[in-house]
Parts: sequence; C-alpha cells; structure tokens
Amino acid sequence: MRYAGFCTLVLVVASLFSSAGVRADGRTIERTVLIEKISGFWIGQLVGNYLGFPFENVYADEPIPVLVDRYYTPFNAGELRINRNDHRAYVPFMFTAFDGAYSDDDTDIEFVTLHAVEQHGLDLDYGQIAEAWKRHINRRIWVANRTARDLMAQGMLPPETGKKENNPNWFQIDPQLVNEIWSAFYPGMPAKAAERAEWGARITNDDWGVHPTIAYAVMISEAFFETDRMKLVKTALSHIPTDSPFHEGMLDVIGWYEASPDDWRVTRRKIHEKYYRYRKGDYAAPVSVVSSLVNGLCGVLAILYGEGDFMKTVGIAVSAGYDCDNQAATCGGLMGVMLGAKAIPQSLTHDCLPGGRWSKPFNDTYINYSRDELPIHNRISDIVERIARIAETAILREGGRRIEKDGQTVYVIP
Repeated sequence: MRYAGFCTLVLVVASLFSSAGVRADGRTIERTVLIEKISGFWIGQLVGNYLGFPFENVYADEPIPVLVDRYYTPFNAGELRINRNDHRAYVPFMFTAFDGAYSDDDTDIEFVTLHAVEQHGLDLDYGQIAEAWKRHINRRIWVANRTARDLMAQGMLPPETGKKENNPNWFQIDPQLVNEIWSAFYPGMPAKAAERAEWGARITNDDWGVHPTIAYAVMISEAFFETDRMKLVKTALSHIPTDSPFHEGMLDVIGWYEASPDDWRVTRRKIHEKYYRYRKGDYAAPVSVVSSLVNGLCGVLAILYGEGDFMKTVGIAVSAGYDCDNQAATCGGLMGVMLGAKAIPQSLTHDCLPGGRWSKPFNDTYINYSRDELPIHNRISDIVERIARIAETAILREGGRRIEKDGQTVYVIP
C-alpha cells in the first residue's frame, strides 16, 4: 500500500509540473513565448537606458526625489538635476531624429557580441572577440571598456585587458551592461549563462568586479521561467563567492528589504552608507559613482522593491541614482524577460514622441550610429530573431530538444 500511495503521489506531482511547463527531462517553452520574452529583453533594456539618460551620474549621495516614470527633458524636469547640456536630456527628440531607437553602450556592445557569435559560434574565444572589438568598437566607450579597448590597441588580449594590474577600472559597472545577452542566448540555463557572462566580464574587469555580471546573468536566464523575484535574487546569490563584497551586499539588501519592505529609500541609504566606501578589515574598495558594487546592489534593491511590476522596478532603478541608465537597462531587460514585451508601458515605447505615435515599439527600428562596419538601420524584430536562433542552437547543444506540438514549436530546455 505504501508503494502504491507513493506512485500516486509521484503521478500527481508530475502532472502539476507538466502543466507548469516542466517535464521530466527539462523545462518547456513555446517559440512564440521565447520570442516575446527576448523582445521584452531587448526593448526593456532600451527603455531603461533612455529613462536613466537624463540622470546618469547626477545623483549619488541622495536618490532622485521622484519615482521616474517618464522621459524627462529640460521642459518637464522642473527643479530636478539632469544632464541638460547633451543629447541625454532630449531623448524624445532623438527618437524623432532617428525615427526609432538608437544605440548606446547598454545595447551596442551586445550588438557586436551578437555579430561575433553569429560569425564564430557560442564558443568564440578571446582572440576572436578582441578582433571584433578592434573592428567595431572604436568610440563612444568609457571607463573599463575604454581602458580594455586601448590595451587591445597595444596588442594585449583578454582576459589580461581586464586584470587589476593592467586595467585600473577593473571594478566598474561596465561588464554588467554589455553581457546580459548571454542570458538570452542561454534561456533557462543560468549556470551556462553565468559561465559565458563571466567570460565576457573578464574582458574588462577582475575579482569582485565581475560578480554583479554573474548575478544578473543568472537572474535574467532564470527569469524566462521564474517570476518570484526573491527566488531570482537568492538563486543569483548562490553563484557568487561568499567572500565577495557583492555577496555580502546582496545578503544585506535582502535583510534590509525584509526589515523595511515598504520604503526602498531606507535601503538605498544603507547601501550608500556601507558600500559607496566599503571597508572590511584592512581592505578598502575603490570608490566611484560607476562602481559595479553600489550600482549592482541598487539593481537588486529595484528588483525586490519593484513588486514584479515593470514600471516600478525600472523606475526605482533610475531613481536610486548613481550610473542609473545602465542599472535601469539591466533591470528593464530582466523584467522584459519575466513579463514579456507586452508588459512594457506603451507610453515608453509607442507614445513617446513630442508629437504622434508609433504603431510598434520604437517603430521596430534600432539605429546603430556608434559601432563601425555594422548595419546602421536594423529592425528590432530582426535582432530578436537573430538572438532566438542562437538560443535554439544553445538549447540543442546543451542537451535540449526542439519538438512540434499542436502546430507550435516547443523547446525542451535541460
């Protein structure tokens, strides 16, 4: 009787998992759903990038006093401090000029990585990615990316270009914002996404400077199937070395959130007090408004306090300050994966021109004006399809399957 009861229990549990998109040999996702989530990934990054542009590196000691939920310009910013003297303060007008979205380092280095993977495969090596950087990435890069690129020009190859002794910016935010695409290549395979994202992170960074990149790689990959934001954060935490300042910081943010779940500004203040000038024993972390430590932790803050809502999550990521366009782009990509592109407010993707509206997000247009010798005019839907084709290759290589069911293509992800 015990054996029969056990078998009955197994059948019931198996049935529940099957209905939730889980099979005995892996998790399942329809290709249409995969496309929707990859669309959310790319479009979500764009939205976060543009929302944060006016406030990039403006607020550090204190967060922005409002919750950002629109594209601010000098005409509606009031007393808010913004980057008034360059294109970052005029995002809606840039949309009009380009008749769509336009490139920035939150997406255009990933655009280069996409091209390189199409050329060389998912196992492209450091020599191949360095050649891609030298050919395509020659301007509009900063901090650790800029230093790594200069070192490549001198003949140095990654990962030497990211090591402390060679790159004084090894701890900055750069690799987090240019390696999220590995999670889209490896949907629902967080360990593999983390492995390849860390590989990419070491082009520019070293030591704990690569740990936020790993954390977000895990969360974005897992978000193809998981919507519990605390589970996402704790899964990411399990991939970070326990002696890392970022591991300590993630534990703190979780604890501060649980102690004060209704006021993200309390937790943001604690992040600034402890991690903007982090010290432990004889060790003092380097300080910067673009440090991967404080910016990465503000992203965790936004994910936890955002309550699973796209606008609230990305709004908090911007309003937390520091290098907020980058942090918001990462969170926007994550939430776009979790919720799909349709969850992104149309006020940020369709109705965002000074006059008129688009019928598709950003007019289905991505203008690359910053990366040399790559297509200038691109359809966002084409970029999404290109990522999806690589994701299918990765799924099959890692032991998954593609099956046809009820007229739909379904992937079984190991």
